[in-house]
Amino acid sequence: MTGAHILFAGRTTVDALYWLDAMPREDTKVFARAFRVAPGGPACNAAITHALLGGRATLMSAVGAGPWAEMARAELDLRGIELVDLAADGYETPLTTVLVNAAAATRTIVNPPVSPVQVLPLDGGWDPAWGDAPAVALTDGFHLSETLPLLRSLRDGGTALCLDGGSWKPGTDVLAPMLTAAICSERFAMPGVAADAEKTLAWFAAQGVPFVAVTRGARPIVGLDRGQRFEIAIEAVEAVDTLGAGDVLHGAFCFYFAESGDFEGSLRRAAEVATRSCRGLGIGCWV
Repeated sequence: MTGAHILFAGRTTVDALYWLDAMPREDTKVFARAFRVAPGGPACNAAITHALLGGRATLMSAVGAGPWAEMARAELDLRGIELVDLAADGYETPLTTVLVNAAAATRTIVNPPVSPVQVLPLDGGWDPAWGDAPAVALTDGFHLSETLPLLRSLRDGGTALCLDGGSWKPGTDVLAPMLTAAICSERFAMPGVAADAEKTLAWFAAQGVPFVAVTRGARPIVGLDRGQRFEIAIEAVEAVDTLGAGDVLHGAFCFYFAESGDFEGSLRRAAEVATRSCRGLGIGCWV
């Protein structure tokens, strides 16, 4: 592995993925065109993408024990990803059901009930036992209350903090002023405000975040690079599977940003990787 060391903090799941020709009507039975069970979750997928590009990744997440946890651990071991497990006793990796609609290139995700088991907080700074401190740390906003003290310590030590803003999470307002970059989905919305890319850009810029972008599916990415607006066109492709494309983009962005420090350029290259990932099944089909 030749790329920089990146920390990915957030959610890990195991996904039961069903690729369907079309979404079934209620109270019917159908056969999937393909089926796979694989680790998922925004932080986990981003870490895998960074590793596939040749980077060194540490995943800080709740994984726990049990058969789904073992599957997740096996995939992380295969990719050479170090795991810092935040799971408390009794925590089980969530098993999600994902229905991918080939006709519309959309996905529907069913999560299990929220686990009553809490994850372990991190009160101190970076532990040398985890290796050298990361050049970049990406959080997806999950487990934010437990990881925020560490993220603050890393920021103070020179690590660039990045947000995968799929949606607003509790603590986002506390995290925002510490961020180097925020890359949000078009579904991201501040509390009490309808989702709007321009409002998202303006809000993060007002918090002092120098690099902000909003992804909009097949439409151009819009962003601000230290106040300068830009757009990145997305190549038109025949999408087979868009599940995890945003996670791929975040993982690839971290890889390129740690290498160059160029926000727009890194995001442009990451968008190309994410687009390639939509042409086949699974987040690693582009390799």
